[in-house]
Amino acid sequence: MKRITRQIKRAAFVVLAIALILAAAAGAAEKPKFIFLFIGDGMGEAQVQAADLCSRASGKGGLAFPSLPARGKITTKTAKGAVTDSAAAGTALASGYKTENGILNMDPSKTKRFVTAAMAARDRGMKVGIVTSSFMNDSTPAAFYAYAPSRLDLYGLGKQLAGSGFHYFGGGGLSRRKGKKGDQKDLYEMAAAGGYRVLRSAGDIQSATPGGKVLASGSAGPLPYEIDRRGGAPSLADFTRVGIKLLDNPKGFFMMVEGGLIDWTCHRSDTAALVHDVEAFDNAVKEAMAFARERLGETLIVVTADHETGGMSMGSGATGERLFKLLFQQKESNEKFDLKAAEMRKDRQKSFEKALPVVTDFFGIKALSGEETEELRAAFAQSMKPKAQRKRDKDYNRRYGPYEPLTMAASRILAGRAGVSWTSYGHTGAPVPVYAAGPGAEYFAGERDNTHIGRALFHLLP
Repeated sequence: MKRITRQIKRAAFVVLAIALILAAAAGAAEKPKFIFLFIGDGMGEAQVQAADLCSRASGKGGLAFPSLPARGKITTKTAKGAVTDSAAAGTALASGYKTENGILNMDPSKTKRFVTAAMAARDRGMKVGIVTSSFMNDSTPAAFYAYAPSRLDLYGLGKQLAGSGFHYFGGGGLSRRKGKKGDQKDLYEMAAAGGYRVLRSAGDIQSATPGGKVLASGSAGPLPYEIDRRGGAPSLADFTRVGIKLLDNPKGFFMMVEGGLIDWTCHRSDTAALVHDVEAFDNAVKEAMAFARERLGETLIVVTADHETGGMSMGSGATGERLFKLLFQQKESNEKFDLKAAEMRKDRQKSFEKALPVVTDFFGIKALSGEETEELRAAFAQSMKPKAQRKRDKDYNRRYGPYEPLTMAASRILAGRAGVSWTSYGHTGAPVPVYAAGPGAEYFAGERDNTHIGRALFHLLP
């Protein structure tokens, strides 16, 4: 216990020291030379709090980014609606303008294009990098390099990536790389023709050296959830560190780093996977903080989210010890459990009594109450039906959303035991937090609209 306490104090001291250094440096330069924008997709206050409590209870100390000295909050509504998607929110953060859901860097009429801060940085001679744990032509990363009437035009977004002139792309792969029908030119080939070194292996990515443009893809699709990452697969922090090495130059750089899978875990009410992915996001921020210590007064770090997902809230019983003890018993992401449910569906026995030990072992749920057992039994009965035969009425959708019933029932039982509530399977209109340090950090303090982020970034470009 004493050793754990010392570890917590030591980690807290390190984070505090870094924050103080960055705070003291803020204002030492009129404008930053190096700009980091970190976006935790779907990350609201409760998501940050849960991961921070777990981190402290594990003995690692608190998360680093909540200790950044400038604090703020942003609203996330679209041009006309209360609840945003990642395309409209990404547009606001990247360009400083409102649009509607599904649209990237164009006005709601889809006739006017917006320039992004990343494009402006490129045009001013800075190097630009985009990093994501999602796929590279997903809405949030694409919001910084592309225009599109529809976020669903993944092939078109990938073509714009190849022609963007940005200097570094890192993280997940390119989705729909040969178009909808698989008969178009491969997007990776387009990127190579556009002058990118395309790196696909972990070894090549980790050993990449400066010079030219680089596209470093660690997966065919998104990166693995952090809870599932195995065998030396590069993490979000690894891609951030590689990006810093490749982009560092006398004229400065702009880098956007997205923790894209935070959103995916929240859609699926996967509290255990969530805290792992927020911690992975925090580790990426730490790479920027380490860089900032070497560039005092020259580096701005901004950490925020595009929207909140899941309507997550923390109850009075959600202590760090309880969260850590319960959530870290889950073996893998609940998306992995969908495969086990599919195997059960193929089993001719289809016995709940046979399935129950598989559920409790995977999620680490011990000593089920009668109510919990019946909840799982009802979900099992739904999961064993072919998807087309399930009665998707209002009660079904409230309980399971569009996901596997048995997976969702087990996930929400585990969350409830940990003191966590999920009220939605989608996005919400809740404000999201902002944290900042370095020259210009004061522009991100206070309560503002999300368009202020993009406009402040434009203002602070050298």
